[in-house]
Parts: sequence; structure tokens; C-alpha cells
Amino acid sequence: MTVPGTRPAGPAPGSLLAMWEGRAVEAWTERLRVATAEFHTRIASTSDRAKELAGAGRPLPAVVVADRQWRGRGRRGRRWESDTPWGLWFTFAHSGWTDGVETLPLRAGLAVARALETVAPGVRVQVKWPNDLLIGGRKVGGILCERASGAVLAGIGLNLDHHGDELPDVVPPATSLRLERGRRVGRGTVLPRVLDALATVWKHPAARIPADELDALNARSALGARPLSVSGVVRDSSQGPRAVEGLAAEAVGLRADGSLEVRDRAGRRWRVIAGTVDSWS
Repeated sequence: MTVPGTRPAGPAPGSLLAMWEGRAVEAWTERLRVATAEFHTRIASTSDRAKELAGAGRPLPAVVVADRQWRGRGRRGRRWESDTPWGLWFTFAHSGWTDGVETLPLRAGLAVARALETVAPGVRVQVKWPNDLLIGGRKVGGILCERASGAVLAGIGLNLDHHGDELPDVVPPATSLRLERGRRVGRGTVLPRVLDALATVWKHPAARIPADELDALNARSALGARPLSVSGVVRDSSQGPRAVEGLAAEAVGLRADGSLEVRDRAGRRWRVIAGTVDSWS
């Protein structure tokens, strides 16, 4: 029984589902146009499970979805808070890619942003280099891309149905599609829209971001011209890569190779090829 004023509990952990969001797994496999689909009530990591499927030679493409995951991760080994049933947590595995993995987080980010806007009219989704999705400067999702056993994996986490007190305390602050739209958006609606949008990316692997996508990404950039703090690896035209920590700069724009061009206080331009970029408070 649900106590008035509380949210219903999610399903018991540990089981592989035969039905998800009112539809059989076989029907989801056909609708999502994948060879393998798994839906879990609770799992350590959808990306780890996708790696296992790829390593075991299971047919690809494959998608692994979890109602909750207790070991979700983001870039650089950071934990992704996803042990809650209010989000959409999944990993998509695809084979056949040799080029373009470095630019995939941004290209996938653009595709996911566009998909979210189709289910939440009036909401504008920003893309923050290198792999975050924001609405009004607040984080609504993230993407982690990896290689494994000849496959490319895109792990995607989206805050969908969270109320304000159910969001993690992170920087930048988090939000959810429910909070931004003012009503619930179901996982069963969002997942196929996202995979349909991603299909256009998978069909056109490229070592460089296509010009039309690059323009769209720069138009959606969450960095703007505000002061930034850059920590990671940068390079310029005259030197090889160098490590920086807390470099004061402002964003110039994304480059076709997936790097972020910034300008420091002396007017010197750098391309950030790895690391983190944060806005000054």
C-alpha cells in the first residue's frame, strides 16, 4: 500500500524483466531495432553489462536498461547518482565503428538533446563540453562513451521524473525533465525517441563532427562567453599537449575534432582536448 503523499516504491532489485513500461521485451527489441535488449530492475552498471554482452559475442546492436543502478559512473571514474527509479539509465552498444569515438559524446549529446525537446516542447536542452546535457544551466543528463570488445558503448543517464528533493547534490546543480516541463515524461516515451535520434549518428561515423552538427552544437553550448576554469590537457598551434590546472579562460567554440577552443586572459587560444571546464561562480 502507498502512504498518501509518498511516491510508490520501485520493483524489487535483482531481476531481469520480461516486461518494461507495459510492453514485452520482444516488442521493445523490435521497436528499438536492436538485436539484443535487456531490462533490469536494479544492476550495478548498464555499461558493465553491455561490455559483458559484447565480450560474450551477443548480437549487436544491444541496449541494456535499468530501473536503478548502484554503480553508475561518469567521466574519469566519477560516480553517477542513478540508484533511483525516477531516471532513464541505459547503455547502447554498437559494432563496426573505427573512427569518430572521440567525437561521439558531443554528437550523441546533440541527438539526445533534440530527442528530449520532442517529448518536452518548449524546453531548450544545452550541450556542455565534453558530455553533459543541461537545461537553463542545470544538469539533466550525461553521456559516457567507451570501446569494448570491438564495440562502441554509449552510456546515457537522464533525470526524468525527479522531484527537487530527489536530485543529487552535484555541480553544476541538477534538474529533471519533470521539473522543467511541469509534468511527467515517461521512460517508455523517451527511450525510443532517443534511440531513433542516435540512429542517425551511428549510421554516419566520422572522425570529425559534420559541419551542420558543429553549428548546432555551438548554438546549444552551455558555456557562452562567461569566465571559465580549465583543468586538463590543452594544446596550441606551436606546442604539443600540456597539462593545466585552473586556467582562466573563456570559450571560443567547439572544433570539428571534438576539442573546445578557449581564450586565456592574455588572449592566447588553446584547444582543450581532455579534462573539465567549469564556470566561475
